[in-house]
Amino acid sequence: MSAQAIQLAERRLFSIAGFSAAAYVGIWPARTDDDGPTQGTYVDASHPGMSPREFAYALRQLADRFDERADAVGEPPFDADALAEANARNAEVDR
Repeated sequence: MSAQAIQLAERRLFSIAGFSAAAYVGIWPARTDDDGPTQGTYVDASHPGMSPREFAYALRQLADRFDERADAVGEPPFDADALAEANARNAEVDR
């Protein structure tokens, strides 16, 4: 198996190793038929041990930590407006 094939296979593996977790979020690339580049992403989340508001609060706290880490290494701010515009353009052409 080529290095690229191994990398693509590894990107598709996903497991949750804590069935008693209060909540989880999983994000992984969409499958492709030909092992080519993915065209989308799957996101799954559950919060069996928390209320929806508690889960949202925990996600916001986690997002703040990621932002702090990005700032610490000099990563430029994320342009959410540009992403929203790109998503709107993609929706227009049915991508």
